[in-house]
Amino acid sequence: MSKKLPKYMTKGGPGDKDFKTSLLGGKVDTTSWFENQLEQFDNEGRTKFQYNPDVLEKGSIAQKAKDQEIFFCDIPFTQLYMEIDGRYQACCFAVPPRTEHVLNTTMKEWMEDSHAMNSIRGEMLDPNSKFKNVKRFCERCVDDERRYGRSRRTACMKIHTNEREYWEKVDRSARLFNASGMWAFDERIVEIQLKMFGSECNLDCYMCVHANSTIRQKVAIEGGVWNDAIFEELNEMALDKLKWVSRDKTEILKEKDIKQDNAGGFTIPKYKVEEKITNTVSMIDQCLELAPYTRSIKIIGGEPLIMKKHYELLDKLIEMDEAKNIIIKYQTNLTEMKAGKHNIFKYIPHFKLVSMVASVDGIGKTIEYMRRRCSWDKIVKNAEMCNEYPNVDVDFNGLVSFLSVMRFYEVIDWCLENPLVDQINWAMLETPPLLRVNNLPQKIKDDLIPKYKQFPDIQMALEMPAEKGLDIQEVFDYMLDADEYYKGTKWEKHLFDVFPELEEYYIPKDKRKKGAFSKLISGRIE
Repeated sequence: MSKKLPKYMTKGGPGDKDFKTSLLGGKVDTTSWFENQLEQFDNEGRTKFQYNPDVLEKGSIAQKAKDQEIFFCDIPFTQLYMEIDGRYQACCFAVPPRTEHVLNTTMKEWMEDSHAMNSIRGEMLDPNSKFKNVKRFCERCVDDERRYGRSRRTACMKIHTNEREYWEKVDRSARLFNASGMWAFDERIVEIQLKMFGSECNLDCYMCVHANSTIRQKVAIEGGVWNDAIFEELNEMALDKLKWVSRDKTEILKEKDIKQDNAGGFTIPKYKVEEKITNTVSMIDQCLELAPYTRSIKIIGGEPLIMKKHYELLDKLIEMDEAKNIIIKYQTNLTEMKAGKHNIFKYIPHFKLVSMVASVDGIGKTIEYMRRRCSWDKIVKNAEMCNEYPNVDVDFNGLVSFLSVMRFYEVIDWCLENPLVDQINWAMLETPPLLRVNNLPQKIKDDLIPKYKQFPDIQMALEMPAEKGLDIQEVFDYMLDADEYYKGTKWEKHLFDVFPELEEYYIPKDKRKKGAFSKLISGRIE
C-alpha cells in the first residue's frame, strides 16, 4: 500500500499525516482542507465548478481554521443530534449537557437557545479562547487528536471544506453568530441526526453497546452472554435503562404509560422516576417544521432500515414535496433493505440523495464473526443494488477495535480492489475500554503496525500501552461465551478459528491464578 491512495480512500478523513499542533495540543493535518476549492482544473483540464480562489482570504474563518488560529468545527453550526436515551448533544461523540432532553426541549430550542451549543460556537470562533466548554463537551475529539492525529472534527472539516456551496453556508452561519451571538434557522444548512426510533436491530455485534441493539439485549439477558468486567454489572438499574432506550420516542404522548395530573401536565416513567414532559410536540412534526431548513436527515438505530416508524417520516416529507430537497442518510449494517411493506428502494427516487453509510470493519468470515448474524455476501449484494441508483452513495464506516484491527487492512485492500464505495472512514472504539485496540498482546500489535503504514491514526492506536488493571482474559471469556451461545446455529463460529493468533494468549479458567490479572511479558501472557 505504498502508492498514492485514490481520493475515495482518503476524502472521508483517513490518511492524515502532515501534522501540526492545534490550539488544544492535538496533532492535526489541514493540508486537504479547502483543496477542491483551490483547484482550478480537473485531470482533463476542465474548469472546476468548485474553484474559489478567495476562500482562504486573510482573516476569513476558512483561513483561520486551516492555519489553526482557531479551533473550528462546522458541526455546532450545522448539526442537530439526539442520543438514543433522548438527550441532546453537539454530535454523536460529544458529552451531553445535564438538562436538555427530548422530553423538555424542542429541536428548535436546542439549536437556537442551548447554552451548551452557543458556548461551543463562541469558543470555536475566538482565537483567544480558553476553551472551557469545548474541553468539556468536545472532549472526545480533543483527546482523539492528541492520541491519533484524527477525530470526528477533522474528518468533517476535511469533507465539508471541500464542498464549496455547503461551506459558503457554514461560513455565513458562523459569521452571523460571531456578529450577533445568536444562531437561527434561516437557510437549508442543517443535518438532523435522529436516534429516536428505538434500538431495534437484527445483529449481535460484539463491540456494540447493548443500548443500541435489541438482539444484543436478548442474547445478554436471555442467553447470559454478558461480562461485568467489560460492560459493568447487569443490575436492575441497567435493565431499566435498556428498556427506556429501546422504546420509540417520536410521539411520546401516545405511549401507554403516560400519566396526566390534575393541572394537565404529563409524566412518563424513566428509570423508575416519573419524568415531566414539557415538550409535547411530536418529534416527527418537529422534523417537518424544520424541513425547509434541512439539508439532510440521518437515521440511526438500532438498524434503521428495519424500523418501520421512520418510514412515516419519509412518507410525510414526500407528501409535503420536501423530499426532493433533502439528503437521507442511514447508519446501517446493510443486511436488510425492507421492513414489512416498506422497501427503501421505493423511497430512493423521491429524495435528492440517499447515503448508505455501512458499518463495515471486516470482510468474509471476519465481519460475520464480529457482527454475528450478518452475511458478507448479502452486504456486498445490497451495496451493488444501491449503486444502481444514480442518487445513491455507499460509504463504509468501520469501528477499529480489539478484534477488527487484526483484519481491518483487508477492508482497505478490498475497497482498493473493488471501487464500490464513495468513501471509507473509521473511528477508534472508545467504549467499552477493554475492547480497545491497545489492549491486544504486544507482539500482535507490533506485527500489525507495518500493515497500516499509510494510516498513522491506526498505528498510533497500536503503539499505545494497554489499559492498566484490565485483564484480557475477560475478553476471551466473553467471546467464548458468545461462541457457545451460537453453537449449533447457522451463525456458529469460533474465536480461535477466525483469529488463531489469539489462542496462545488464552488461559483456560481452571489454570488461572485466583485474583491475579493476566500480565503481558514479551508479548505473551504468563
